[in-house]
Amino acid sequence: MKKKKEEGVPGAQVPETPAVTPGCAGSAPEPPPDPAAEWREKYLRALAELDNYRKRVEREREIARVYATDALLRDVLPVVDDLETALRIDASPDAIREGIALALRHLVNALEAKGMKPIEALGQPFDPRFHEAMGIVPAPGKAPGTVVTELKRGYVFHDRVLRPARVQIAMAPPPRAGEPGQANGVTEEP
Repeated sequence: MKKKKEEGVPGAQVPETPAVTPGCAGSAPEPPPDPAAEWREKYLRALAELDNYRKRVEREREIARVYATDALLRDVLPVVDDLETALRIDASPDAIREGIALALRHLVNALEAKGMKPIEALGQPFDPRFHEAMGIVPAPGKAPGTVVTELKRGYVFHDRVLRPARVQIAMAPPPRAGEPGQANGVTEEP
């Protein structure tokens, strides 16, 4: 006896089993969205965006810091050129002095263009915000507390003091012997 292979009958249709898809009739309904989960997701996204913003700002700040002096350096290069030229040439002391003065003028102009200004101290009343007193000296004809000598020039950058001017100031004249109301340079109140 021969066994028949069981095969589907040609032309016969086999009923398919329906696939269960979410949201279709007959399947379990989706639970409503959890508002706390939605807010948590929004919070996490905002936190990630803030972190990315902080990193970007820090990168930009670092780039700005590195290249902030770029323009100043370009302005100072002619001074370097002047000084290198002065070292290469064989000239008289007067010519060397003149070359150094030219280089200094170039440097001061470049720094002033960036906002740095010298502090004018000579003949001015002593101001501790801009001056550093290095000594008090007798200066006949000058008011006490007036700057009479500038030992080292001071500079400001916009509104900020980079270095105070180092100065000597005029002292009050010593009291004359026999003047009433004074003993050892101290004025006595009557």
